[in-house]
Amino acid sequence: MSNWFIYNKKDNYLNNLKHDNISKLEALILANRDIVDDQTVEMFLNPSLEKMHDPFLLKDMDKAVDLIIETMKNGGEIRIFGDYDQDGIASVMTLLDGLLFYYDNISYDIPQRVKEGYGISTAMVEKAIYDKVSLIITCDNGITGFDQIKQLKEADLNVIVTDHHEIETSNDGEWAKQVLPEANAVINPKRIDQDYPFTDLCGAAVCFKLMSALFKRLDGDYEYLYGLLEYVAMGTVCDIVSLTDENRIFVIEGIKRLNYTDKLAIKAVLEESSWTKEIDVYTLGFILGPTMNATGRLSSAKMAIELLMEEDIDRIYELAKQLVDLNNERKKLTQEGLDKCLAIIEENDYYDKDVIVVYEPSINESICGIVAGRIKEKYYRPTIILTDSSTQGLAKGSGRSIETYNIYKEVLKFKENLESFGGHPMACGLSININNIDDLRSFLNNNSTLTKAQKQKTINIDKAIDISKLSLEFAESLNKLTPFGKDFEKPIFADKNVDIAQVAMIGKDKKTMKLSLHKNGVYINAIKFNAVDQYNYLKAKFNGNIEGKKIDVVYYPDINEFRGNRNLQLKLIDIR
Repeated sequence: MSNWFIYNKKDNYLNNLKHDNISKLEALILANRDIVDDQTVEMFLNPSLEKMHDPFLLKDMDKAVDLIIETMKNGGEIRIFGDYDQDGIASVMTLLDGLLFYYDNISYDIPQRVKEGYGISTAMVEKAIYDKVSLIITCDNGITGFDQIKQLKEADLNVIVTDHHEIETSNDGEWAKQVLPEANAVINPKRIDQDYPFTDLCGAAVCFKLMSALFKRLDGDYEYLYGLLEYVAMGTVCDIVSLTDENRIFVIEGIKRLNYTDKLAIKAVLEESSWTKEIDVYTLGFILGPTMNATGRLSSAKMAIELLMEEDIDRIYELAKQLVDLNNERKKLTQEGLDKCLAIIEENDYYDKDVIVVYEPSINESICGIVAGRIKEKYYRPTIILTDSSTQGLAKGSGRSIETYNIYKEVLKFKENLESFGGHPMACGLSININNIDDLRSFLNNNSTLTKAQKQKTINIDKAIDISKLSLEFAESLNKLTPFGKDFEKPIFADKNVDIAQVAMIGKDKKTMKLSLHKNGVYINAIKFNAVDQYNYLKAKFNGNIEGKKIDVVYYPDINEFRGNRNLQLKLIDIR
């Protein structure tokens, strides 16, 4: 069961009410998320392109722009080193499309996920040297590519690193000192030796900053520049960076342009995915993003770049269909892998442990992280999923964690017994000798300090509101504060003693619960996705007779649109 808490940030709320043209609801939601200073509140209420930060505040930006201009003047080849996930694809396209406004001697390279792994591969370095490339620009990687960048520099290639990942540090006496690769320029919002006011940009956003600086220096076409925000919006949403500060502008302006895009590739992917609604954050996070991402998981991310660069309409639709087919295959593999891992967990009672570690040799390496995330959500436990790697005797996989468990810090204690390891507090990647997997599981559980309370999910509620007082207009007013995401979660509300008038499991796989809720003479439809466990909980609680019984609900007021009709519908977050 989850723990429910109602925010109580009265001082924040009263402070926010002082702002002009702010509603009580807006003041409350911002207050509950500790958004109170004037500049930040203004960014939420009135986001605009003019409020973006000066790109030249990023350290080495001037050096990078000078080097790009010099390379173009000399006719040298510029090669972009990207990554295989959605942010990596968006980053490559932001640079490619931006540079093509001025110059066409440009190429790109992306590592193959399973064969080469994350970052700059040896093969990419050797090919760039062999091809006598003049300038390498990394995107969404490079900040820890010390050896590879040193090799490129020793071969007289210039290198610009653009990245947003954490910067390594070394202890220099009492002070931690950041360690940067020996590139000509290193652009990263997380550098501590700069005055850039916002650190949580995605890779594509850092690339957009570089293009903004270039267009500013060369007095370029800003409408063309802002068209790149279509890619940046995708990277920002799919890489789950903070949806605060200028990231909100990137997403709002990007989505605005995507809805009128002239990019046939994007239209084709949406058509092949049978998406006919307006493009929004959901479209990016659950339709476009995963479809592009599937290329890097099951094939090569170069396929997504080829699609986005293609001009022949028949080839565009051919590639779009291939991408959608790959994503459908990824969904199938994910469900199969999830079912196998759940069977292992149930058979071995792993759900009773603090940390779940599952080894299933048959699942695809590229979907380990997705499966780990699904299992983490189901049991609310840190979860590591491992499968056979291409190296005999080695398993490879990914971990996903809960808020109260730093999975990077805890697995790091076992590093001497791992072949490779990396990550951050909420996720990690590792490879391990198959014979050491049981030891890893035992080590993590024997050393866990998680309490019973820490193993229960916490749901923070904005306000208790009687469902009979809700309206379509109330739901529409919430949409004014979109986009929602990391650090600016959807507002959620709660109510007690709500009658269940009707209930049914619907959908092809009967995993969605649809209810008619009743209170004070008012009936409202509600829906909960992936609700098999909750449905079984209600059946057990009420001896099979659910209808007519009372429950407490946590919900988000949503709008259901069907055949031109718009109705209020509650999306249930939790029930008890």
